Amino acid sequence: MLTLCPFPITAHHASAAFDRDKLISVSGTVLRWQFINPHSGLWLDVFDEAGSINEWTGEFQGTLDLYRHFSWNKDTFMAGDYVTLTGYPARNGSRIMSVRIVGFEGENEVDVRIAPD
Repeated sequence: MLTLCPFPITAHHASAAFDRDKLISVSGTVLRWQFINPHSGLWLDVFDEAGSINEWTGEFQGTLDLYRHFSWNKDTFMAGDYVTLTGYPARNGSRIMSVRIVGFEGENEVDVRIAPD
């Protein structure tokens, strides 16, 4: 039936899981970095206001965009690096965000939603 369709069909990853009306920031120590498709991921240990450690996950776009626009690869983040992630929080309250900006310790911030070229 799809072969009879007279117009192109495209796939789309919905962003409904994230609240695009809010921006939050967390800073912490990298636990692991997965440079994979369809979405790369970064896991951090983050201290909360009470001094407890919470694990946060930052979701990024796929590897092609990250490599092409920012020269990122599997070695961009290493366990123990300290970074700040700013992005859109999960609507369900879990410690997951869709990352928009990455702040590297001692370096400038990188807006991963804007291609620099």
